[in-house]
Amino acid sequence: MNELISLLVGGDLRSDGRGDEVADEVIQNPALYPLLLEGLNEEDDVIRGRTAHALERVGRTRPELLLPDLSQFIALSLKDTLPMVRWHLAMLFGSLSLFPGETDRLVEALYAMLGDGSVFVRSWSIASLCLIGRDYPARRGEIIGRIAPLTEDQSIAIRTRAKKALTVLEDGAPLPAGWQKSQRI
Repeated sequence: MNELISLLVGGDLRSDGRGDEVADEVIQNPALYPLLLEGLNEEDDVIRGRTAHALERVGRTRPELLLPDLSQFIALSLKDTLPMVRWHLAMLFGSLSLFPGETDRLVEALYAMLGDGSVFVRSWSIASLCLIGRDYPARRGEIIGRIAPLTEDQSIAIRTRAKKALTVLEDGAPLPAGWQKSQRI
């Protein structure tokens, strides 16, 4: 375990620990990014979860750092056993949507995540799809078609999030507070 990842050790998943501090370090010194990325390979759930949190925060201001690893992130979004990792990746995919050449891969990953067992993963997938649909009008109809059935979901949180996304995509309502984490989009 490298020195940067060692800052993410300890406690439990109810806390981001020093994840924000680690993200700020990477933003200030991008050469540290490969060290942070190593945290996604750790067996410890706390380290992986906090690594995903830190990566998502880095992606808000420096998404270009993360773009070369998009394939790895997509694979993890579908197979990592920890919901915290998957929901931070769903959030990150919204930030990476500012790269038009990657929207197809991002949308497909987010569609797959709509079927996730975690309400948090599904909820952030809806938010990121909403960002993409708002910013790429050619994708809007397809995205609306995927989100609309979720207004009948078992989960109240998913139904509410889906309805809010549809008001943004269909009616031009502003994005709800907190959905757009990136400072670049």
